[in-house]
Amino acid sequence: MVCTMEINIIKERKQSDIDDLIKKWKKTYGSFDSLQNKVMISKCSSPEEMNDYIVWKYLSTGADFKESVVFESADVFYILSPRRAEILEYLANNEVASIRELSNKLRRNYKNVYDDLKALSKYELVELREEGRALKPSCSVSIFNVNFER
Repeated sequence: MVCTMEINIIKERKQSDIDDLIKKWKKTYGSFDSLQNKVMISKCSSPEEMNDYIVWKYLSTGADFKESVVFESADVFYILSPRRAEILEYLANNEVASIRELSNKLRRNYKNVYDDLKALSKYELVELREEGRALKPSCSVSIFNVNFER
């Protein structure tokens, strides 16, 4: 019997992220109506355009925007080392002003924390925002589920 592990991470998007996404769609498609016409009338065959239409439609009704990212067994251990998981946990429960402050709180080397944050941001698990001369890290994960199946 083979046991598999799957990690499902749900990220809640902030209103500023939603606003940026809608701006991007307006630039790409012109308006919601033009995208709707393309999807409904032109028999759109693009999964990306169909997805954009569905998400835009529900966001315009005030729905929350949550994304789910699923990692399979081997990927998880490459991306989420114990040290990176520690960073995610700390950022989920605390706010820090900079990477330096985070490295001091975790009692870790600045360069190692920076490298881990860059890796986590690549998979959109943390967000690094420029504030003055510093990068302010924050956790973009709201739910983290680990499932084992036989």
